[in-house]
Amino acid sequence: MPFRHVVMFEFDEHVDDEHIERLRDALSALPPEIEEIRSYVHGRDVNISEGNYDYAVVADFDNVHGFIAYRDHPKHVLVIEELIKGHVVNRAAVQYQYGAH
Repeated sequence: MPFRHVVMFEFDEHVDDEHIERLRDALSALPPEIEEIRSYVHGRDVNISEGNYDYAVVADFDNVHGFIAYRDHPKHVLVIEELIKGHVVNRAAVQYQYGAH
């Protein structure tokens, strides 16, 4: 059954535009490296509503096993270690199955 991962980040006040662009580029490089990814969209909040998170990622997989392969993939882990950890003050995530039941 199709499986979706949604994650949102609120960055530390010291995270600048250059850092966010590096994150964007690093995330965009993941789909060609991780064959389990079926769809991968991400982007920065456009700041038209108060209280939003700063950045979101929505990733689709064929099943939970595809998500686990992505979650544990060394290139994904490296993005987390280098560009997310220590730069985020809040993170929210959900994973769910969708489609026919």
